[in-house]
Amino acid sequence: MKINRVHIENYKSIKNLEFKPSPKMNVFIGENSVGKSNIIEAIYWLLGPIFPTFNKTTMQDHYLGKVQNEISITLSFDDSSVLRLAENWTDYGGRERHGLSCNNNYINTDQRQKYCSAYLDIRRNIVDYLPSNRWSLLGRFLLDVNDRFIHEKTSISGQEEYKSDKLKRDLTQIRDELLFSVVDEEGTKILPEFLKHVSSECAKQLNRDPDEFKLDLNIYDPWNFYKTLQILVTDPECGLDFQSSSMGMGMQAALSIAILKAYSKLKLANNTPIFIDEPELFLHPQAQRNFYNILNELANSGTQIFLTTHSPAFINLANFDQIFLVRKNKEDGTYLRTANPNDFVKDLKNRYNIDKTTSELMGMYEYTYDNTGDTQKANEAFFSKKIILVEGASEVLIIPYFFKLLGFDYIAENISIVQCGGKSGIDRFYRLYSEFGIPCFIIFDGDAQHTSEKQRKEDIRKNKAILELFDSESDYPLGIVHDKYLGFQTCLEDNLELSESPSSSDKGLKLYQLVKKQILNQDDVPRWVTEIIGKLSCLPENVPSVLRK
Repeated sequence: MKINRVHIENYKSIKNLEFKPSPKMNVFIGENSVGKSNIIEAIYWLLGPIFPTFNKTTMQDHYLGKVQNEISITLSFDDSSVLRLAENWTDYGGRERHGLSCNNNYINTDQRQKYCSAYLDIRRNIVDYLPSNRWSLLGRFLLDVNDRFIHEKTSISGQEEYKSDKLKRDLTQIRDELLFSVVDEEGTKILPEFLKHVSSECAKQLNRDPDEFKLDLNIYDPWNFYKTLQILVTDPECGLDFQSSSMGMGMQAALSIAILKAYSKLKLANNTPIFIDEPELFLHPQAQRNFYNILNELANSGTQIFLTTHSPAFINLANFDQIFLVRKNKEDGTYLRTANPNDFVKDLKNRYNIDKTTSELMGMYEYTYDNTGDTQKANEAFFSKKIILVEGASEVLIIPYFFKLLGFDYIAENISIVQCGGKSGIDRFYRLYSEFGIPCFIIFDGDAQHTSEKQRKEDIRKNKAILELFDSESDYPLGIVHDKYLGFQTCLEDNLELSESPSSSDKGLKLYQLVKKQILNQDDVPRWVTEIIGKLSCLPENVPSVLRK
């Protein structure tokens, strides 16, 4: 079961927010205090273990702290059911209601279990995920196993019986022969005697016949045999078993992830969404990437996932339709910037009359993404305030060096430099980042030095793809620093103002080493670098889409 539409009104920082989640992964990113967690909390309010009501809401739970801004949260599912939590709603009979409804009718706790979802919060406390919590991932999984268990039979000495009946009989025997056999100094079995006194006293207080009132102590739950299971961890050094809940947070986080991994492999009937807060916590970088792969595998196997993160390891530009950039302003409160693949398909059709399916379009972006030379930087850019798009390794090495000589701390300014794997990738990256509202400045080579007619045609085609973004119809850039781009007439190497000219083979690290030998202070830095710094400071915080939809 998947959520295919979310509508939130007047909840905390959210004034009015509506969006369509991905059926697979939904990754919410953005700066602190913009409302990422509020979105997840609002959805999980309807799907978590506590039946949602407005009994404990405060002024701070309402948009702008005003109780007259009535909260309403609506979740539409792919089975056509609609869950809604609202302070005021009207049923089919025209009667005013409040609270939780399903398809415009009241819903009880048992009915709501169909929608129960698991949540891994920032604590990663394994206690929250044990079988005793039916809303936990492990609890959901074992409930399904339990349903299968109580209906399965086993054959003993040619006689068939339910496995649950055999387990009851065997556990009762173990209890009676071992646990209930403990005696006091007088040889009296302590627990049976204890139960006899408790039963007798309860019967007396309830005015019941002692022979008709029985109490018992079981080592199993007769309705849910898996509920009392505990996760134990064996210490290899001392050979002792420890409850997982007593282990350190690193171990508990690892167990939480391992449960998710196992769930993705063995998942049975339950298929409601999973919510995860900051999955990168307690994990080193390689483990973060592994966790992303686990989540991606789980999503591809049919489980819808919602997560908030500050780590580029949990986003993938090739799956840009799964990214939700959360922003906030005074007029709109919390809002989202997203990228719809269908809009990119229309853009390609309108610009070049090229027909592509959404799958083919996403394949184009995956190819561009894989050829950047540094996919991690491409992901990191989604967390930036501004982006500099360049062709390749030469610019990625040289431009930061120039910034350092000029005393410009681009990292402190939250600016990312992304190499696009060549000039042809710049156009695609610019359109994508702009769709998320992130301002970009482009630096590219016009390559007017090429003399081959075939090469010139290819250069002009690539130049025009970039220049048309800025309403220029030129074949080649003019080498002037504009508000949002700098296109060299020839190439970067010709514009470094080096005393010793580099050869055509001097690229990347080799060119960077040459620059470091010849340019040693800020007076030697080319003027265009200072001009770019000025243009970066003037870029807006949020930019509109550039797609032709």
